Amino acid sequence: MADTGVILLMAQIDDAPGELLGRVVTQMADMGARNVQLLSSLGKKGRPGYVLLIDIEAGDEAEFALLLASELGIWGYRVLQSQHKHFDIRRYQTRLELRWNGTSRRFPLRIKRILSDGAFMRAKAEHDDLAAICAAMVEDRPVALAVLKAAVETAVGSQEPPETLAVDLDDPAR
Repeated sequence: MADTGVILLMAQIDDAPGELLGRVVTQMADMGARNVQLLSSLGKKGRPGYVLLIDIEAGDEAEFALLLASELGIWGYRVLQSQHKHFDIRRYQTRLELRWNGTSRRFPLRIKRILSDGAFMRAKAEHDDLAAICAAMVEDRPVALAVLKAAVETAVGSQEPPETLAVDLDDPAR
């Protein structure tokens, strides 16, 4: 198990309950997995199962293999060499000013801009920040997370976000 950077482990699971799978996915995240995906599958003879994909540092393989065997009873797994291609992700900290009926409130908000070869691809507002904002707005002016996300990302557009980003909840397109 030579250390060669990042590897992808793939394991097939056909006899583990959902509660155990959820616990193991959480354990893997806590152990430092870069990503964990559990996919439903249909195996031979039409048997339901799962495919587990774990993106880890090669040096951590033995620790993850032990978890696969001890917790899930896996008899073996595949090691896939992969190359992860990253876009240029730019992170910003801004303040979101929500306006409605002549009232306003401000909240901290993290935003990412995705670029490819310098060309803007997409802006994404941080989900946890949006969820906290929605929770804080329940008493004043309830707003659905999906509506807030769309309004914020539309307001950002392709430009770097300003120090204060204003969104009018009475007319989110503005």
